Amino acid sequence: MSRDIKLFWQYILPSIGGMLIAGSFSIVDTIFIGRGTGKVGLAAIALTWPVLMLLQAFGSLFSAGGAVLIAQAKGANSPEDAKKYFNNAFFLVITSGIALTALTLPFFRKIMILLGATPQLLPMAMEYGIILTCGTTLFMFMSACLEIVRNDGSPVFSMILMIIGLVCNVFLDWLFIIYWSKGAAGAAWATCLSWVFTCFVGSSYFFTKHTFLRFSLKIFKPAWQASKAVIWTGIPVFGNMFSIIAMLYMHNAQSLRYGGVDGLAAYTVVAALESLGSMLMTGVACGVQPLTANMYGAGKYKRQNRFGNYGYVVAFILGIAIMGLSFLLCKTVPGWMGLEGNAANLAARGIIMSAPAFILLGVIRVAGFYYQSTGKIVLSSLLIYGDSFAALPLCLYTLPLWCGMDGIWLAMPASRILLFLLLCYLWFGIKFFHRKEKALP
Repeated sequence: MSRDIKLFWQYILPSIGGMLIAGSFSIVDTIFIGRGTGKVGLAAIALTWPVLMLLQAFGSLFSAGGAVLIAQAKGANSPEDAKKYFNNAFFLVITSGIALTALTLPFFRKIMILLGATPQLLPMAMEYGIILTCGTTLFMFMSACLEIVRNDGSPVFSMILMIIGLVCNVFLDWLFIIYWSKGAAGAAWATCLSWVFTCFVGSSYFFTKHTFLRFSLKIFKPAWQASKAVIWTGIPVFGNMFSIIAMLYMHNAQSLRYGGVDGLAAYTVVAALESLGSMLMTGVACGVQPLTANMYGAGKYKRQNRFGNYGYVVAFILGIAIMGLSFLLCKTVPGWMGLEGNAANLAARGIIMSAPAFILLGVIRVAGFYYQSTGKIVLSSLLIYGDSFAALPLCLYTLPLWCGMDGIWLAMPASRILLFLLLCYLWFGIKFFHRKEKALP
């Protein structure tokens, strides 16, 4: 037992630290953009997030799918399978990144208009979004390095990569936005350049003695069965990203509808904090994932369940802590990001009312990743896609009818309650009905 607890923390702490750093990217960008361009800049970049995250979700699909299969192959003592999944994951990352960039750029202006960009917001949204769209392949490659390095048994190095990316991003944000006054375009260039450096350092890991995974020309000779396995295994993580995208799109539309530019700028601040909290919860889930995947591959199911239970407890406690911190900083954070007056008041109220969502968010996130790592792709997808296609839309489009902007803030905790009820059914309800069926004569 004590050995498992020690192993658990060896994976969880670097994973949480790494995701804390990754989540800080959105906070840092929002602070610099808010101070450099004001509420119009914050509202403009918020409109680009659903598109950019959709592109990046494909990187998570392939990198997480490959990483889980690599961990399972290592648990089953099958290094050749691990190498095969490694090659196919990077093949999918590189080719899809180039293809998605080429398909998106010609239509970016029309997409922004469809997402609600007004003449006031469109120019800034265009200059920020186009630059980051061009960096899609970089992000996807970086994501693959981070995921695979972590699941290859080097969570500390994965965290170091994120630290490197964050430090680069902070310095370059200051240089481009504050010193050179390049506005939203400067923020985009800073982010892309930080991705370049992180990709360079991350790829160096696969030339060291710490792993048997190596880059080679076999990356460009895919095994289609392995590629299908990577895609299928990564579907829940893609759904997790899609859930965030759906949340951003629907919140953007509703915030603009009920609060105008002030409402959208306020939501940008709330979304940055939600993103940070979500990344911390993902850090817990990502720390649990390689452990449960490895135990599942080795057929050690009791230890697999034990690691999952540890993850639920840590996620619940962390959720309470993040909620408390949100309450303490609700009036301070909007000012950090350049908001004042009505927009700042809306953001402070939004932080308070949405913060209870963190209590259940982590438990649901761990459950989704646990089911994915143990081959229960359908159950994992049910939790994740149930959020973006059912729970969140239901809450976000009904509560504002009675509560206005307050309904938008309340949608997040309300949707988490609905998802937790679904999770309780998966935990207890299915077993209960199976017992009743067996008891029937």
